[in-house]
Amino acid sequence: MTETTEKQLQDMNMAELWNEAKRLGISKAGKKEELIARIRAAQGSREQEPPENESNHDNQPAKQPSGKKTVQKAEPAKEIVYISRYLELKLVMNPSYLKEVGGKVLIIRGKYIQFHEGVYKTKDQEEIEYLDNHPNFGSVFRKVQTTDLKGGKSVDQIYQEKFRTLEEREKEVAAREKALQKKEVEMKGAAEGADTQNSVTGIRSTAEQPKF
Repeated sequence: MTETTEKQLQDMNMAELWNEAKRLGISKAGKKEELIARIRAAQGSREQEPPENESNHDNQPAKQPSGKKTVQKAEPAKEIVYISRYLELKLVMNPSYLKEVGGKVLIIRGKYIQFHEGVYKTKDQEEIEYLDNHPNFGSVFRKVQTTDLKGGKSVDQIYQEKFRTLEEREKEVAAREKALQKKEVEMKGAAEGADTQNSVTGIRSTAEQPKF
């Protein structure tokens, strides 16, 4: 509602002036002129007040909403377990190298992944990506799945289950290769024997002699 002018106040009756005084939160007591003067004074003070959404001082921060903000907690890094066919398998992520510092040659240690008793545990995302993309992943070492751990199995049991099938497959492949080599030797020997029988001995048979 806009503020009323002096003329509008003069044209108001007492009831209207009382309503205006009530709106401004001031006393309704006194005669018409006193009431008009009080209303004008109240209107003047209100015009000097800053808007509600602005700060009284430039350096004061704006008021924050009263509602509480929910803070999402970062989930802890999940530990991944790997098992290896070799008890003390060592993988080189970053090899060591020499670096000259201040005229001295220093050995900068690389980064390694060392299995102990066939097990390696890590929460490092860089190590997890390296192991998952390693060319020997799945053959030399494997990842222990969450379903395996939930079943209450020990690492030894998981190890036997993960690598037993692989060992059997390797034995089967070796047996096939051995049988194939044996067959190739036999075929080669038979071919050499046939070539020997067909070779010319130097003695002509009677069938090859002319009748006249």
